[in-house]
Amino acid sequence: MITELTTFLIDLDGVIYRGEELLPGAHEFVNWLNASRKKYLFLTNNSFASEVQVLTKLARLGITTDGSHVMGAGQAAVKNIAHRFPAGSVYVVGERPLFDMVEANGLQIANHTEQKIDAVLVGLDRSFDYKTLTQAVLAVRGGATFIAINRDPLLPIAGGVIPGCGAMVAAIEAASGISPEVIGKPQPGLLWEALRLLGSQAQETVMVGDGLDTDIQAGTAAGTRTLLVFSGKDRPEDLARSTIKPDYVYQNLATMMAEIASLR
Repeated sequence: MITELTTFLIDLDGVIYRGEELLPGAHEFVNWLNASRKKYLFLTNNSFASEVQVLTKLARLGITTDGSHVMGAGQAAVKNIAHRFPAGSVYVVGERPLFDMVEANGLQIANHTEQKIDAVLVGLDRSFDYKTLTQAVLAVRGGATFIAINRDPLLPIAGGVIPGCGAMVAAIEAASGISPEVIGKPQPGLLWEALRLLGSQAQETVMVGDGLDTDIQAGTAAGTRTLLVFSGKDRPEDLARSTIKPDYVYQNLATMMAEIASLR
């Protein structure tokens, strides 16, 4: 039963909101999580949006929470590096918030030094250039661990899309001949870091998402239960065709909350 699980990892876009629209049942779901004293984290693959931006958007849509309930793939990637290379040196491909996050976790920025580089961390960098590419490639070829926040090739923005984190990752991969470790969904790294932060076990946890090949695949890879809602990316016909099968399926959070209410 869903109510017996202790921990909920929750995708945002397509589950809690779609654009600037709060989706049915989202507010009731968060209230239930709090009232039931469940452990939960909102997860985002976005390497550019900060936790503060996520909190601001949730508040604007009527959901009040705090930073202890939000984890981005960027944060998870930095924590992963910090666990493996305490006080290590990191070559960062990204923008100011990512640099700040690296330093806040006790790591050293190696972009302008000659020191040995432990890891190359790649996020979205809208000023990505040949110099950055060259230095990242040389560091990876020199033995630095290559870590990508995600492989999303495009990032949706108002009015269209721009090249995403995956575009930078692909360039470094092509030139170095080395594939990265990817933290964001559908890989399990983001979920593993979430479980570590919450002190939870995979078997007591459910990943709630709207994408079979992202959220549900990530949950399966991480060993959690999985819950699919049809309020975002995928539809019943997609599930029928897919080899990826979630443990629970609902039209949206409202139908899930209606079932939970009927059990009281």
